[in-house]
Amino acid sequence: MGPRGGVAEAMHIDCPASRPTRRALTQVWRLVRHPRNGLLRFIAGRRTESMERFLARLEAAVEPEWMLRPYVATAMDEHASMDPRAAPREGRVVMDAAELSRTLELLNSYSRRLRRNRYAARIASGWRGLRIVSEGDSWFQFPLLLEDIIDHLAARHAVFSLGKGGDTLSTIYAERHAEIFPALEQVQPHCFLISGGGNDMVRDGGLAALVRELMDSVGPEDHLHENLEDFIADLLRCYRLLFEEIAQHWPKLPILFHGYDRPIPRDDIWLGQPLAHRGIQDAAMQRAVIAAIMDRYNEALAELARELRQRPERPIEVHHVDCRGAIRDHEWADPMHPDDYGFARAACLVDRKIKQLIDTGVIRLATA
Repeated sequence: MGPRGGVAEAMHIDCPASRPTRRALTQVWRLVRHPRNGLLRFIAGRRTESMERFLARLEAAVEPEWMLRPYVATAMDEHASMDPRAAPREGRVVMDAAELSRTLELLNSYSRRLRRNRYAARIASGWRGLRIVSEGDSWFQFPLLLEDIIDHLAARHAVFSLGKGGDTLSTIYAERHAEIFPALEQVQPHCFLISGGGNDMVRDGGLAALVRELMDSVGPEDHLHENLEDFIADLLRCYRLLFEEIAQHWPKLPILFHGYDRPIPRDDIWLGQPLAHRGIQDAAMQRAVIAAIMDRYNEALAELARELRQRPERPIEVHHVDCRGAIRDHEWADPMHPDDYGFARAACLVDRKIKQLIDTGVIRLATA
């Protein structure tokens, strides 16, 4: 069946359990595997890698990503760009300036290459389970530094991943004929997963244009600018056109998408600073305004999914996965991304929706 492991396997891609035994096992695994201070990180981090050996490991793309984390500098910084990046960690890898450019390229393509290798190995082994094509942003592809939603789902399904950290929905749509359609033709998946819209929202400080200047004695919804509705309408237009074009070629293919959870602003370039620029400086109000934006986005996505499923002619099996409220406050790695355990909670919701669609016959494993 191919490689298995990681947080998703420890949790069985189930929402973090209430049963004491599973909860205890999850806590033990967290102590062993924690990306910053876990036992495995401590053991591996005591060894220094030569650049030659490190490059060989990167080129092979067979090791789980967490095994490379001790040798990788974190890019999970609230002042970083939308596109998560990784670099060799000084003191853990013997640096070679001549190989640095190649090393950076291999590091930041590692997750995609690893996923392709794992998918190919799983299919070659005679896999008869669920096949998925996924496309999206860093919630579906956060290279090396975090176990994102697709990392968790791939522990038990065959996932052909197209995701790229930093991708906008507009870019995903523009590149659909180069990426999505060839993958759907090649894989003939049981379902298609897509994650997008977040980077469109915050790119170049664009969040500031979606909120109003601070007014006295108003609720968070009052801060939402009319531009927000136009912005969401543009995203829905991209989704609608993409889904309709997919349905022309694969009319019975179920499509799943999500609208993120409610992130927590800090003094960051994505959320906190644009809100402060609009005069919204109180931390509680910042959080409430972001929650109102994400609520509106999720409501719009759910409405689009219902409309496409229920239209009388040529309905499309589009399903919204509501991740709101899934991630605990301490499970955010930065203002935009959950940590491994927050992503596991979001992944379990996607997996539950998939199981529901299998149980109701929308996803048909036997006939695919």
